[in-house]
Amino acid sequence: MRQTKENVSQSINNDSYVAHKITETLLDLLKKHDLNRISISALCNKAGVGRASFYRNFNSKEDVLKKYDKKLIELWGKDYEKNSNSTIETLIPSLISHYKKHQEFYSILYKENLSYIVLDTILYACKLQEKKSNIEAYVTAFIGYGIFGIINEWIARGMTETNEELLKIIQKK
Repeated sequence: MRQTKENVSQSINNDSYVAHKITETLLDLLKKHDLNRISISALCNKAGVGRASFYRNFNSKEDVLKKYDKKLIELWGKDYEKNSNSTIETLIPSLISHYKKHQEFYSILYKENLSYIVLDTILYACKLQEKKSNIEAYVTAFIGYGIFGIINEWIARGMTETNEELLKIIQKK
């Protein structure tokens, strides 16, 4: 098929739809099955897409989860930046709310021993790779790993505290 503006655009929109279907289906399957027990073929069959479509959008099942987490954190970041009440003081409470809102997804990551995805996403959100000077990189790493430490332990322990309770615990220490 000769590429035109119309069919390239349609392909891009179709890939977006396919990626959404694969992600939605994988998250649904992970409610009942371990990640290592879900084959790419079974995932594609349940999502109603071909294996080629899967590999056009993702490298692995873990990649599906990484991209979904990145999308979630980017949406959180856009909302945070748009909010005129956002300050450095509201950053941690806002992040805690984000993780609590998506508790089911983050619990799946921890059940599957994929907490590194959360770390990678936090470091991405901190823009650690963009820092120019050593001091900026060190401070950003300190903040990013600190946030991860709190969130990691909270998710690992089942997120039993409310957002407010966790924030009070953090502020006491």
